[in-house]
Amino acid sequence: MSKNRRSRKAKRKPERKSYKRYAVVAAIAIAWAGYWALVNLSEGGLRNYPKLVEGVFYTTPTVSEDGTRVSIHNSFVKEYKLVYIDIRLEELVYQGRTIPLEWYRDGEYLPLVVISTPKGETITGIRVCEPCGSFDFHIIDKKYLDCDACHTRWDIETLDGISGGCIDYPPPGLTSTVGDIVEIYVSLSGAKLVA
Repeated sequence: MSKNRRSRKAKRKPERKSYKRYAVVAAIAIAWAGYWALVNLSEGGLRNYPKLVEGVFYTTPTVSEDGTRVSIHNSFVKEYKLVYIDIRLEELVYQGRTIPLEWYRDGEYLPLVVISTPKGETITGIRVCEPCGSFDFHIIDKKYLDCDACHTRWDIETLDGISGGCIDYPPPGLTSTVGDIVEIYVSLSGAKLVA
């Protein structure tokens, strides 16, 4: 009997060692997967965000009948990152900031911007750098909104001024709701759009 017990123990020991090997391999695999996820997901989408983004016009926005809301497809915003919308104006009064719209398409259109940030947020506003009169921007280095005229830079996530002569004049923000459709509320103290 003692021989049988010894032979059984001898047979079992290699099995225990193989479990240890599997456990070590599994621990290494889990550690590698965790490291990969940390490196690739911790940047909040920065890895897949283009380094330079040019604005793209969305030519078929929907304007509400009362002229206070503009809607576009969120999939377009997610794809192109920096979206320009021109909405025909009936009138515009904006408290505290004079938007030089007469410099843009004879003052007949309201230039809007929709930005999909690297962190997945959506920012909406009036597409203007007031002091220099620019209506065009780029996203550079995956983190700055850059005015094409004066090259003032704002943080893409917060629109806080970083550098340049117009840091106190980021595109004025507009309230919006985001789902499958981005709906921008343009009822800023009397702005009315042509539906």
